Amino acid sequence: MATNANSRYEARHALTAKELVIDFLSNRSPREMSARVIVDTATALGFTEQSVRMALTRVVEERLAISIGRGVYQLAPSGDAMRREVRKWRNITDSTMPWTGGWVAIYDASIRRSDRAALRRHEQALRLRGFRELTFGLSIRAANLRDSTAELREQLHALGLHPDAIVALITDLDEATRERALHLWDTKALLESYEQLMRAMSASTRRVESLPLAEAAGETMVLGRDVLRHINLDPLLPAELMPERPLRDLVRTMTTYDSMARQIWRRFMSQFEVRPS
Repeated sequence: MATNANSRYEARHALTAKELVIDFLSNRSPREMSARVIVDTATALGFTEQSVRMALTRVVEERLAISIGRGVYQLAPSGDAMRREVRKWRNITDSTMPWTGGWVAIYDASIRRSDRAALRRHEQALRLRGFRELTFGLSIRAANLRDSTAELREQLHALGLHPDAIVALITDLDEATRERALHLWDTKALLESYEQLMRAMSASTRRVESLPLAEAAGETMVLGRDVLRHINLDPLLPAELMPERPLRDLVRTMTTYDSMARQIWRRFMSQFEVRPS
């Protein structure tokens, strides 16, 4: 597995060449990016040319990207839903409303577990909308999102929910089941992760000023990606289950950090791209 050899930030899992390629193309869409620029940029960040070229081959085979010319790539149209998902982080705290006690439920006990790829997409869709398994075949989340159940169903299918899964609203859990439901999310761990990430961004902001440009670009990419992953996977729990302010503080801190990181990346990428005259 390729890792970013230059980063000073200790990411929770190593950034792979495939993830790097997808990030590059996601940030460029709809504009294309040449394989030469991708390879040159990635190798400057500590990846091997072989790992990057293999990653390009894989993302095309998996229909995550398309080749629109010799050595030129673009994110596939099928990636639109995920691209929108990644980019929603700035306004994510505006997507909730006061909770009236209901739950959105997904029943998937009948789906086949033999199709591993479809199952991974299905489970990812559940994670992206904050669902947790209440009992085998039944996952739930608080019905506090502004989107209606029908709109949420449509989003989930776009994100990979299995077509045989049933999405419905539950408004009357018995007391014992409701009590179990209220404790499906580890809110203490979530709050601790917010604090850790905000401290990491504060430390990184001070540190990158004195780093070589490639190291600064690598660190801001790895840390920024980790923060965005946490924000976009946040279950957006109602205030009755978890305070809302810590997530708002994390998003505000990331907005400032992202602005600083983009300036670094513009300078870093200018080394590899030929700008039109």
